[in-house]
Amino acid sequence: MEPILEAKSLNLWYGQNHALHDVSVAIPERQITAFIGPSGCGKSTFLRTLNRMNDLIPSVKIQGQVDFHGKNIYDAGVDPTLLRKRIGMVFQKANPFPMSIYDNVAYGPRTHGVRSHAKLDDIVERSLRSAAIWDEVKDRLRKNALGLSGGQQQRLCIARTLAMKPDVVLFDEPCSALDPISTYSIEETIRSIASTGICCIIVTHNMEQATRVSDRTAFFYVGNMVETGTTKQIFSAPNDQRL
Repeated sequence: MEPILEAKSLNLWYGQNHALHDVSVAIPERQITAFIGPSGCGKSTFLRTLNRMNDLIPSVKIQGQVDFHGKNIYDAGVDPTLLRKRIGMVFQKANPFPMSIYDNVAYGPRTHGVRSHAKLDDIVERSLRSAAIWDEVKDRLRKNALGLSGGQQQRLCIARTLAMKPDVVLFDEPCSALDPISTYSIEETIRSIASTGICCIIVTHNMEQATRVSDRTAFFYVGNMVETGTTKQIFSAPNDQRL
């Protein structure tokens, strides 16, 4: 299977701190890949290199490359804003905008020029359905999104990302602040999204979660990617660094 993303000898520094060491990994399309490892091991830092979110940190220096559909996303001609439309991101803490549920989802398409009310209505419904929250909010689309529960807010943020029709969605510990029921709902949503052909990449410190949701797993330790393979392979063989 052809990789949709491929890091090649990627190194990253925060000032003098060498945070990622020569990371190389191919991420296949249409699958769920989990990045696991202890806190501070570099997994979230690496996730943010995949759509250039680290560009927003002044002290960062990056060497190596990340290919997306075969083209290096760090080439001078690549527009990071357009890149993040195709490689969306859902953060650890739900961050809905202080506006209506409808406007949260319509925000991105409007920013990129969609003005038709009918088209926006369709995008909003499709995205909320894909994030498994439509039935819960369809009668209160004009209500403020901040009134939703934590799990609902996270699924709204997923819908907001899906509204841009991304090829890849990055999830940075999306369940870390949620209760078990909301966590299960988010995991089901991620599996549903992947079933539509969207590549999903999830950072988690929870090995059980990686086992439940992912097809492939990459294990990070002290800034190094020390192991990668199918999730079944990774968890069927013992490794002292994972114990």
